[in-house]
Amino acid sequence: MTHTMASHVSVWTMDLLRRMSENRGQGTVEYVGVVVTMALLLGAVAVAAKGWGGDIGGSLKGVVKDALGFTGDRLTGKK
Repeated sequence: MTHTMASHVSVWTMDLLRRMSENRGQGTVEYVGVVVTMALLLGAVAVAAKGWGGDIGGSLKGVVKDALGFTGDRLTGKK
C-alpha cells in the first residue's frame, strides 16, 4: 500500500511540475494585466479630476457611442 501511495504522489508531482513549466495561456494573463492596469489608471484620473470629471466622462461616452455606432453600421452594411 505504501508503494502505491508513493507512486501516486510521484506521478501527481511530476504532472504538476510539467503543467507549471508550460507557457500556454501566458498571453491571456498578460492582456488581462494590461486591461486591469489601464482600468486602474483611468479610475485614478477620474478621481483626481473631480472638477472636470464630468466633461471627461461625457467626452468618453460620446467616443464610445460613436465607435459602437460605426462598428454596428459596418456589421450591418450601412454607410
